[in-house]
Amino acid sequence: MEKKFKILRFIGTVYKVLGIITAVLTVLGAVGICLTSVLGGAIFDQIQGELGNLGPMGVMGGAAGGAIIGGFLLVWGTIIALLLLAAGEGIYLLLALEENTRTTADCMQQFSSAQYPAQTYPAEPYTPQP
Repeated sequence: MEKKFKILRFIGTVYKVLGIITAVLTVLGAVGICLTSVLGGAIFDQIQGELGNLGPMGVMGGAAGGAIIGGFLLVWGTIIALLLLAAGEGIYLLLALEENTRTTADCMQQFSSAQYPAQTYPAEPYTPQP
């Protein structure tokens, strides 16, 4: 049976690939933010010691701030990646539904015409009853 809606198959594949790329970049970004904050925390503490209290940046500049930002990035990126993967799978689901419906309709039509051939009845003249 021929595959219909080739562009929808392509779009579904693109969504799935984008979901996988988003998931990989999310994990790499979250790990990078955590590592950068931990490794850069010592330098930031030294700068803060020389310049005095930097206000709210003192809290978010250390390892705890990096872990919080990395965690938010991980959650947000995971949600986006799952939505992209679900959109791709949803398109494939609808295509499979259409294909199965078309196959079932073709099978029923072939079965119906093979088992019950069209019958013609001779036309009888109409005679009114008295």
